[in-house]
This record gives sequence, structure tokens and C-alpha cells, in this order.
Amino acid sequence: MRLTAMIAGLLGILISLTAQLFAVIDDSYTFGSIGFLGIFSGVLGVIASFQVHKNNKKATILLVISLLCGIVAISYLYALPALLQIICIMYTARKMKS
Repeated sequence: MRLTAMIAGLLGILISLTAQLFAVIDDSYTFGSIGFLGIFSGVLGVIASFQVHKNNKKATILLVISLLCGIVAISYLYALPALLQIICIMYTARKMKS
């Protein structure tokens, strides 16, 4: 799951940078810089990937925050990283129960 979370975070960063580079998303300042928020969510996903095997509760919280920020930032473009993060969230939540 660590690799899946890492791929999701890196994809989030890559997709956000690409979308901003090709002007798919605009830098509107309603909720901060939307491009920066997408990059932030990807970085947060990468940080959470390092916590998956150490601290499941912390990793789950970070993945949920990353998922929500990514969806707010770049909406439908964040679909693939969001799907991968949902898989990791379900895995870490299930592992937390047992």
C-alpha cells in the first residue's frame, strides 16, 4: 500500500503541474492558489505514504485530507489519484481495526 499511496501522491503532483502548465485550471484566488493546492495535496499524499506502515491512524487522516484537497483543487482531473488514495484509505482503516 505504501507504493500505491506514493504513486497517487506523485500522480497528483504531476497532474496538477500539467493542468496548470497547459492552462486547464486557472489560478483563481478564491481558496488560495488552486494549482498550489493540487501540488500540496500530492505532497501530502507522498508524506502519508511513508506513514502507512508506521502509524495507520496518522496515514489515514493525511490521506483523507490529501483526497479532499485534491478534489477541491482540480476536481475531475484528480480522479485517478483519488481512486488510488481511496484504496489506501480503506486498507489502512481496515488494518487499524484489527
